[in-house]
Amino acid sequence: MAALSDRLRSIIDTPVFAHVATVGPDGHPHNTVMWIGRDGDRLLLNTAEGRAKWRNIEADSRVGISVSPVDEPYVNFSIKARVIDMRTSDGNEVIDRLAKKYLGVDQYPYLSAGEVRVTMVVEVESVAGDR
Repeated sequence: MAALSDRLRSIIDTPVFAHVATVGPDGHPHNTVMWIGRDGDRLLLNTAEGRAKWRNIEADSRVGISVSPVDEPYVNFSIKARVIDMRTSDGNEVIDRLAKKYLGVDQYPYLSAGEVRVTMVVEVESVAGDR
């Protein structure tokens, strides 16, 4: 596992959008804009069971993640990583925490009836663009 730099940690701790690429069943990349958090040097993403990224990660845990500071859009951090855990035990808690960070609300307002939220724990393998 690669350690995140202090700069990258501080960027991820702000409401930046992450572009997350997974590998689809036909081998093509599937790219999604997502909210991102972290737990130490591990990244946290959240989705719902059954979505394309969830299905893709079930089959292939590799992900590529790109983030840029809001005030420096030409600075890019490119992260190669693997999802090491997908769990539902704290899925609602994590999406609520991300909603607080990104929307300033205590509870995620877009939860659909019957939706099962999934926390994806991501272990970073390498980071490019970190200076």
